[in-house]
Amino acid sequence: MLLFPMISLYLVSIALVAVYWSAYVKTLNGSGYTRTSLLLCVAMCFYILGYAMELNSSGPPQIEFWNRVEYIGIPFVSALWLTTSLLYTGHFSRHKVSLAAAIYLIPIVTMALRFTNDYHHLYFSSVSYVKEYGRLILMKKTGPWMYVQTVHSMLMILVSMWLLIRDSVKIREGQKGKILLTTLASVFAIAGLLLSQIRPFGFVIDYMALCLPITCVLVILAVARFDFLGTKSMARSRVFECINDAVLLISRQEKILDYNNSAKRLFERMGIHLNNGYASKLFDRVPGLLEGLQKDGKSVVKIGIGDEERYYVIITRSIDEHQATRGWIKILRDVTKLYQLNSELKKQAMTDELSRLNNRRAFIQLGKEWVSKANENGISLHLSMLDLDHFKNVNDQYGHPAGDLVIQRFGRMLKQHFGADSLVARLGGEEFAVLQPGLNDDDILQMLNSFLESIRQYEYIYCGCPFHVNVSIGTTRKRPCQTLESMMLCADKALYQSKNRGRNCITVFDS
Repeated sequence: MLLFPMISLYLVSIALVAVYWSAYVKTLNGSGYTRTSLLLCVAMCFYILGYAMELNSSGPPQIEFWNRVEYIGIPFVSALWLTTSLLYTGHFSRHKVSLAAAIYLIPIVTMALRFTNDYHHLYFSSVSYVKEYGRLILMKKTGPWMYVQTVHSMLMILVSMWLLIRDSVKIREGQKGKILLTTLASVFAIAGLLLSQIRPFGFVIDYMALCLPITCVLVILAVARFDFLGTKSMARSRVFECINDAVLLISRQEKILDYNNSAKRLFERMGIHLNNGYASKLFDRVPGLLEGLQKDGKSVVKIGIGDEERYYVIITRSIDEHQATRGWIKILRDVTKLYQLNSELKKQAMTDELSRLNNRRAFIQLGKEWVSKANENGISLHLSMLDLDHFKNVNDQYGHPAGDLVIQRFGRMLKQHFGADSLVARLGGEEFAVLQPGLNDDDILQMLNSFLESIRQYEYIYCGCPFHVNVSIGTTRKRPCQTLESMMLCADKALYQSKNRGRNCITVFDS
C-alpha cells in the first residue's frame, strides 16, 4: 500500500522546503518577525517529521517516542504564527510581557503534560493502537487539557488571520492577493484542527499534520509573490550590507524593525541598545537625533559620543508599495571630518590671515545682522573706525615684515581691549573697525580713550629697533533705522576729521 509512503514523502518534502525558505529569508534580514517565522518552521518540522516517522514506525515504543517528538513543535505552531503576525504588524512590543504569557503559557504546559501523560492522563485520557492499511496507528482519546490546547490554538490562528488581513486592508491597493493567501493559510490551519477532532471520514490520521504543509506553502507564496516580508528583505539586500553607514529600517509606527552592524556599533557607543523598540523611547535621551530621524528630508545632527562631538547627516528613503508607504530607511553618515573642514574653510574665508580678526566680508555679513537686531530690540550700537597713522613709513623704514608685526600686535590688542561682546575686524590694509552693542556714548569714549592711550605707550621692537605707531579713530552711534553702510560712512567721515586734526585722536561723528 503506497498511501503511507506517499504521505511521508509529502510531509518530509514540505518540511524541508519550509526550513530552507525561512533560513533564506532570515539571511536577508534579522528582524524579530523573520526570526520568529524561522522558529515557526522549526516547530512545524518537529511536528511534521515526527508524524512522518510515527507513520513509518513498526511498534508501539517507536510510535510513542515519535509522538512525543511531535509535541516539541505541536503546541507552539499556532503561538509562533500569532507572534510572527504581531511582530509584523507592530503590536507585540506594546505589551510584550503580558502577550508572551498569554501566548506561550498554555503551549508550555501542553508540552509538559504530554511528556508526563502516563502519570495523570490529562492530555490523552487513554491511548490505543489500530491497524490501518497494514500499519499500526496510534489512537488518542481526548483528555481535558487537549480541549484547552485546541481552543487556544484556534484562537491564535483566528487572531493572526485578523491582524494580517487588517494590516493588508490598511494599504488597500494591490492587496487582494495577499489577503486571499493569508486567509486561506489560516483556514487550512483551522480546518486541520477541526478535522483532527471530528474525523469525518473515519480514517485514523492526524489531519492537522496534512493541512499544516498547505498552510506553509500558502505563506511561502505570500512571501514570494506579494512581498509579505519583502519590505525588509528588499531593504537589507539592497542597502543594509552594501554600505558602512549606520542604517535603520523604521516602520509606519516609528518602530525600529531592523538595523545593520554599523548602526549597532554606533548606538552602543552612545549607550543605546537597539532592540526593535520604538524610536521615541530608544532615542528620548538624544532629542536632536530623534528630531532628525522624524524628518522626511535630509538633516544634519550633532551627537555627543563619549567626550567628543560628531556630526551625522541623516538621509531618508521611503519604502513604498502600491502608492502606500510601508516604512523608511534612515541612513546615518558620519560627516564630522567634512563638517570640520567646511567650518575651517568658512572660518578662513571670514578671517583675516594676518591679524586673525574678522575680515571685511565677515564684518559686513555679521554687522548687518547686528544692526538688524539692534533695530528690532531697540538697543544702542556704536561703530568705530580705526586707521594706523603713517603706517606706510613703517614699511618703508623697517620693511614689510615689520609692518606685518604691527598688524598682528595691533589686532591682538584690539581683540583683548574690546572683548568678545564686540565685533572687531580688519577691513583692509591698516584700517580696522569695532562694532559695540548696548553701551552709551560716555562708555564708548572712555573705552576708546583708554585704548588710544595704551597704543601711544606701546613700543614695537623689530630687529632690535624700537618704534611707536599711533592710531586715528572716528566713531558714530546708530540712528533709528540706520543701515550698516550708512554707519560706516559716518564713522569714516569722523575718522578723516581725526586725520585732518593731526591724527592720534578720536572724533565723534556729529550729524
